Amino acid sequence: MSRKQLSELGDDELRQACIGPVADQIRGKSMAVKSEALARLNRPQKALFMFSAWYDHAKHSPMELYCWSAHVLSQPGYADGVMKAIRYFGAETMHGILDELRLLLDAHVVRQGRALSEVTFKDLELDDKLCLHIEDCYRRLQAETPDCLRRLAQYIRAHADDFISFLPEGGIDMNDLLLAIPELQEGMKLELIQKGYSGDSKYTAYDRHGKAVYLLRTYALKEEARKQQEFRVLEQLREQEVICSLPIAMGRLEALGLGYMLLSYIEGGDAIDELPGLSLSRQYEIGLQAGAELRKINRIEAPPSIEPWENRVIAKYSRYREGYEQSGVTIAFEEKLFAFIDANLGLLKGRPNRLQHDDFHTGNLIVKDGRLSGVIDVNRFDWGDPVHEFLKAGFFSVEASIPFAVGQIDGYYEGRELEESFWGLYSLYMALTILSSIVWILRVRPEELGDMLARVSKVWEDHDGFERLVPKWYSDYKR
Repeated sequence: MSRKQLSELGDDELRQACIGPVADQIRGKSMAVKSEALARLNRPQKALFMFSAWYDHAKHSPMELYCWSAHVLSQPGYADGVMKAIRYFGAETMHGILDELRLLLDAHVVRQGRALSEVTFKDLELDDKLCLHIEDCYRRLQAETPDCLRRLAQYIRAHADDFISFLPEGGIDMNDLLLAIPELQEGMKLELIQKGYSGDSKYTAYDRHGKAVYLLRTYALKEEARKQQEFRVLEQLREQEVICSLPIAMGRLEALGLGYMLLSYIEGGDAIDELPGLSLSRQYEIGLQAGAELRKINRIEAPPSIEPWENRVIAKYSRYREGYEQSGVTIAFEEKLFAFIDANLGLLKGRPNRLQHDDFHTGNLIVKDGRLSGVIDVNRFDWGDPVHEFLKAGFFSVEASIPFAVGQIDGYYEGRELEESFWGLYSLYMALTILSSIVWILRVRPEELGDMLARVSKVWEDHDGFERLVPKWYSDYKR
């Protein structure tokens, strides 16, 4: 982040920018991974994260304030960390509200002969007095929130170096990068790549003869742990003979406050641009090639520390549904969408945990001379169900080439019958993506909301409102 960006952020935007990298790193991970990540934080960072862990779950409604506070207070170490965090930033009124909730909850569970871990939202439906108390706490929480967030933001701005790795004023000089990275030879030239949604800065490195030889990615040092994992994933993909960039080097540029990753350059153009100019049969052939590469990616088993796929998907669904309901955006078919999702979540049980590219579509595939020449941008890699990889085919790739999208599925299964559960899972993931894509685009590129809603409507039509599991683009092509 630059100091100019810091000055432009609102109070809560600043808080979220500071906790975002840690939240992304531990989301869906085991307690061991979470504990290790939190142990690396300094005291103010940990205080900010502990406050946010409670507040971001509790802020949406009286019910969530009640249930999440019970969850926090049922774990003494967790509760102590949150209480200390609130007091650390001088938010005494907020501290008093949580302390009052503790007394209310303790009295309630004693009367019921239960434990805090057994508290549910139904308690508020069955106990009018308790419900009124919680609603009063929630009203006071809402009234106190602006002052609390202001206090947090003032503290962060006054101690910015404790929270933020700043970029040099005026941005990065490419000559500084060339001089600082030992793998870049004298006479090379860097060209900034200005596209994509990644938070990294990306450059093409040309040799003295003007030939592209490397892809350089730079990133904030706080992202180093995730980038080391990405580097290892690329090594594993090369071991599986996936046609992707060779990871060459990574390192730290302390003076610039950055880390870097250097990869081999893959020649060709983005498939999204190249496919429309090819014959339909050639588009299908490239889809077959892409499916074969995706199958290699999905061979790699997840580490034991990764939580079961079912748990992570359901947790994400809950978060995105909350985010959607708070967004102010409404889609006409939301009730039917939620009903379809809720009815099919059982399909997730027992699904495998394997390496996912997690952004496998025509924008992240390179084509040269009518053939697939590489898979790029594995920075969003995840672990989970291989069927989940195909949702980007139906959500994005079909816009560039239906033959390609069909070929990707056929190539993955090598002409064999699809597994019995494939289309049910695919449709569930598409439905979940309708929800998450709206929340995501509002956070990342709100100006593109109209385009995203048009894409969502097309998916809905392809499945006849999920009355059909096999989308029209696939079944029509196969006729």
